[in-house]
Amino acid sequence: MLRDRSFTLTALLLIVFALSTWLDVNGVWVELPLIVNEAPEGWSLPSYLTLAIALSNIGPLIIVLLKLRFKKHLDERIFIYIEILVGIISCALIAQHWNTTSYFAGRPHSVFFLVLVFLLGTLDTTSTVTYADYMKRYHAKLLNALYLGESLTSLIPSILASIQGVGGETICRENSTYPEYSSPRFSVQVYFWIFAGIILLSLIAFLLLEFSSIPKAQRTFNVMEFSVETSLTPDSRTTSSHMSKKHYYILLTFGFLSSIIIYGILPSIGTYAVLPYSQRAYYIFSLILPISNPLSVLLGIFLRSILSIFTLTILLVCATCISIYVIVVAALSPCPPLHDSAGGAVLIISCYFLAYLLFYYIKLVLGNRIRQEFPRESGLFWFGAASQLGSLVGAVPMYLLINVYNIFKSRAVCQAYC
Repeated sequence: MLRDRSFTLTALLLIVFALSTWLDVNGVWVELPLIVNEAPEGWSLPSYLTLAIALSNIGPLIIVLLKLRFKKHLDERIFIYIEILVGIISCALIAQHWNTTSYFAGRPHSVFFLVLVFLLGTLDTTSTVTYADYMKRYHAKLLNALYLGESLTSLIPSILASIQGVGGETICRENSTYPEYSSPRFSVQVYFWIFAGIILLSLIAFLLLEFSSIPKAQRTFNVMEFSVETSLTPDSRTTSSHMSKKHYYILLTFGFLSSIIIYGILPSIGTYAVLPYSQRAYYIFSLILPISNPLSVLLGIFLRSILSIFTLTILLVCATCISIYVIVVAALSPCPPLHDSAGGAVLIISCYFLAYLLFYYIKLVLGNRIRQEFPRESGLFWFGAASQLGSLVGAVPMYLLINVYNIFKSRAVCQAYC
């Protein structure tokens, strides 16, 4: 009974701890319908954000170099403290200065906002590496708790934005091309202060994990565990297996390829793919899409969190094909097929949601297989590094295609195109 209680409390602490991974950056994406109204970049701002977050992979790169230099002597907990503290400070600064503009290269830009997003991106991309590495200190069956908490970093901003009423209604006056937006229930400033408070709770959870007796029974001193767990219950059956280096590298490649699309390409083109179907469609899209992450974790918990390489390949191909359709629709903006129709909106939002769901599920399965079968404690560390490299490889070309070569054309509200 005491062990079950310890497991449950430790899982809850890990879930709250994981909220500091991507909460702030995901919150920026969900709040875009309000932010772009005052940003000089307009709806091209997402491509700037994607590039800023991609360039922030300098953080994981530094961690990787330090890992190669110091190997097992590198303590990831030092970086976790820094990530959480700077995350709280950055959210507070964004709350106060999100709409500050400056001139850069002769044009007004949201320089301060982009710098803060870059800083948040550095912390969040680094957390992908350090938080995964931290889990070597706990039994493998608790890894899904970390993934569940990380998935909530997508859902919480969506719930908060739905309460806020973020840019859901657009008013187009007759003979006017300038849209008017309904007022939100609370401001962008309050929105980001709430995030600062949530990340503070994450810091408290981390302190309890480190210094309380709650997780003591769940810690492992022998990180080479090969028990295969498929749920958050401590009584799951286990099997033993070892993963070869060949299979490990295949899984790293899958993680790399998935990240190119889900973190590099798809976030850059969301406005181009969805806005042609109405501002309302984009609003619904921004609220529904974050649900895909926690749903993927539930699939892993209640279905299977361990799959064969063949099955993973099939899922990866399906997700990639769906993503190609989304990319084609974005490239045909402002007049893609079924534009300005409810059917077209349902189709593009469904494709986006399904692609994200499959990619998130693939990521969860990859992480579980590596944690439970690969006979080295650095397995999850390099998995996180490969994922962040993929996001960089995907984001840089998309920035060039959008802002340099103008391949994608945006569609402004209250203007006729087709």
